[in-house]
Amino acid sequence: MLLLAHLGYTAGAVRVGQRFALRQSIDYRLVSLMAVLPDVIDRPLHVFVIPGAQSGRLFAHTLVFNLVLLAVLVAIRRGLWIYGILPLLHLAMDLQGLSAHQFFWPFLGPDLGNVHIPGGLAETAGQSYGDRIADRIHGILDTYRGVGVQSLLTDAGGLAALVILALKSRLYDRRRLARLVVSGEVET
Repeated sequence: MLLLAHLGYTAGAVRVGQRFALRQSIDYRLVSLMAVLPDVIDRPLHVFVIPGAQSGRLFAHTLVFNLVLLAVLVAIRRGLWIYGILPLLHLAMDLQGLSAHQFFWPFLGPDLGNVHIPGGLAETAGQSYGDRIADRIHGILDTYRGVGVQSLLTDAGGLAALVILALKSRLYDRRRLARLVVSGEVET
């Protein structure tokens, strides 16, 4: 997970959209959550719940999950559509690491192997629960080991987008920063 890339590019896109097209108030706390929602859901499933999972990209990294989420949010309130498309931006940034079988799961086959659960949901023999969790947490914390220059540049771009957003919104002013933290709003 390239956290800075997901947060930066998503918040930047929303800010540009808000400035030129969106005529609604945006809660940037919710924007931040939705930008990383597929990882927020799939990582704990990978680490704690599904023993046969081979990666942290599971069900929430599928198109069907994200379209259902969008439909639910729109059904709750039409104005929530913007938050419903943000996890789709997450998937767009993760496309390089997703196979077509995973992205379009279950349409190209309902096999759980397509979402990196080859043995299904049953317990696997071998490692103890505690050892498996420790190994998976270590793997997540070791995200940047072995990543390529492209991934580092992508994350650096996300950081740059966050810095630009903070400077243009003058979040160095305590009052503006407090407003962001309390209400999620960024003043123009």
